[in-house]
Amino acid sequence: MENFAEEDCISLICNGEFDALPGYSIGELFEGFFDNINYNVIKEDEIYVDFTGEATCDEKPCLVLIRFKVEDGLENFEIVEVKVNGEILVEEEILDLLEDIAYVAGAVIDDECDDDDCEHCSSHHHCHDNDCEDDEDFDDYYEDDEE
Repeated sequence: MENFAEEDCISLICNGEFDALPGYSIGELFEGFFDNINYNVIKEDEIYVDFTGEATCDEKPCLVLIRFKVEDGLENFEIVEVKVNGEILVEEEILDLLEDIAYVAGAVIDDECDDDDCEHCSSHHHCHDNDCEDDEDFDDYYEDDEE
């Protein structure tokens, strides 16, 4: 594992964008949605950046944790886990949360990201190693949304 400064790992996430939300940095999106924001770098076999923030979920206060995995020597990242009040969210719930975050910022999730490897990816920066086109839950999510 390469040794990167914690500030560089956090900067990658804060200044990065989701493919489906071009023009909006993750830091900008999160600052508009969450209170009491914190970033923590975890160096294990891999490098992770844990984002935590407080929000209102279903009209109740909640604590959200989003774990990003830093990849390719600070070139890419992906969301590997999202928890709300300690409960792990499934992909559809993660997409709903990202859509809510985008809405507050005035953004609309583009269901056809620009990444050549992935047609509908909004859950991480680059889609290598994850073929979202073949994900039935992902397709069902957008089919339901279009009705």
